[in-house]
Amino acid sequence: MNDYREYWDEDAECAKVSNRDKINLFFSNKNNDKFQAKLMCSQCPVRRECAKEALEGKKLHGIWGGMDERTIKRTLSVNWEGQEMRRKRFPKCPGCNANTLDLVTKTVKRPNGGRWATMRVVECTECAFEWQSRTSANAVDAYHAQRAERMVRAEKEQAKKRALKKKNAAKPSQKSQDDTTQSSS
Repeated sequence: MNDYREYWDEDAECAKVSNRDKINLFFSNKNNDKFQAKLMCSQCPVRRECAKEALEGKKLHGIWGGMDERTIKRTLSVNWEGQEMRRKRFPKCPGCNANTLDLVTKTVKRPNGGRWATMRVVECTECAFEWQSRTSANAVDAYHAQRAERMVRAEKEQAKKRALKKKNAAKPSQKSQDDTTQSSS
């Protein structure tokens, strides 16, 4: 897990004095501006911390940690209003872009307790990037459940095929029976 510092944003590429005039790029609707913002993020030493902040703070507008609005919403499994929804495409790791297969969920105790004593966390097994999000965890769990169901169905189908093959191998073929009948006549 990354060392999550309280003032990580002071080291951000976009926080440099030389880049302060470019902050509007991160909230622009123009594709070229978004590209320039993502390019700045790609060189940022605290990109992962920024991505984590965006996901945990549900920052659904702008470029954060190199992710645009669409990527953030997909990762959080929320719609344009921020409400949870099941998507056809499942989240990928914002840290290394690993597929959902490489994401696992866990429930951990909240550091400060509070009304809810636990929280859902998603962790990438490839790069150890993790973020707290119930909606992301629900989507990852749904992916793994669907994958397990597909594997069970595939195994049942294979078992049927093996049984059918075994059954057909045990039966003498119709052609060989016809040959035996003709030769005895």
